[in-house]
Amino acid sequence: MAAITQPSVAIIIINWNNFNDTQKCLNSLKKCDYPNFQSIVVDNDSQDGSGRKLEDEFKDFAYFIFSDSNRGFTGGNNLGLKYALDQGFEYVMELNNDTEVEPDFITKLIDSIVDKPEYGAAQPLIYFNTPNRHIVWNAGGNYIRPLGISQTKYKNVKDSRFIKASETDWITGCAFLIKSEVIKKTGLLKEFYFFGSFEDVDLSMRIRNLGYKLWFEPSAVIYHSVGGSSKSKTKGKEGYLNPKVHYLTQRNQMIFINHHTPTIFKPVAVLTQVIKLLAYSLYFLVLWRPIKLKMVWKGFKDGLFKTYHD
Repeated sequence: MAAITQPSVAIIIINWNNFNDTQKCLNSLKKCDYPNFQSIVVDNDSQDGSGRKLEDEFKDFAYFIFSDSNRGFTGGNNLGLKYALDQGFEYVMELNNDTEVEPDFITKLIDSIVDKPEYGAAQPLIYFNTPNRHIVWNAGGNYIRPLGISQTKYKNVKDSRFIKASETDWITGCAFLIKSEVIKKTGLLKEFYFFGSFEDVDLSMRIRNLGYKLWFEPSAVIYHSVGGSSKSKTKGKEGYLNPKVHYLTQRNQMIFINHHTPTIFKPVAVLTQVIKLLAYSLYFLVLWRPIKLKMVWKGFKDGLFKTYHD
């Protein structure tokens, strides 16, 4: 059942040298049954012409913003968020460009929190975008505060029938629907995260710190081609995943701990990361990934000692 009210929704998609995935995402959004939404494509200074090519194809469907530099996931989304808030959209959504959506997913998400003032944001059920599309990638997240660890619920589950709608600790940036009144209070994404991870957990924590709850809605469904924007198409000496992604992921983990783990728990959280990195080190040595090994430890050091600008 559709909500009695149909508030305006801005859906922000980042494109960076990835015409094919963004095209698929926009084509799936064109099939959505929700009557009051606008797609906003932020081209992050693509060097392959994909942004202009997408604009030529979808200019009657989406609004395009062209950045003069690659501002990363956080900076690119902030360009879209600022535009959406200036235009008065009542809800804003970050949506990865390597996703495809079910036609009713916006309606289901809006329905899930539109009449619940205690909830500030919501996310859909996300499956891996594989041929049979039945394996769960993300169904909300748990946060273990003393350890500074965020975990994904139900990852790689093949039978989602038992997964129920519920409150969740954090929401993935892959598909993050936020009430505009809430993000005006929290502020935008923290751009020092840039890309990799934890910008979504950080925003989730800031929303919760204001007293709002977060909702997971499994009747709203999308599909995610995981790693479409961070993996190389060809396997190199260091594997498919760019070593910089390992650096940013570990650095962002430590930034997140600095910002959100209570001082009394920080030694435990840091020790947990050291133990994890020792295991990673063994793995990278066995596979002989020396650059990745160096980058994860550099990320740990840079994040721990705050070699970034707040």
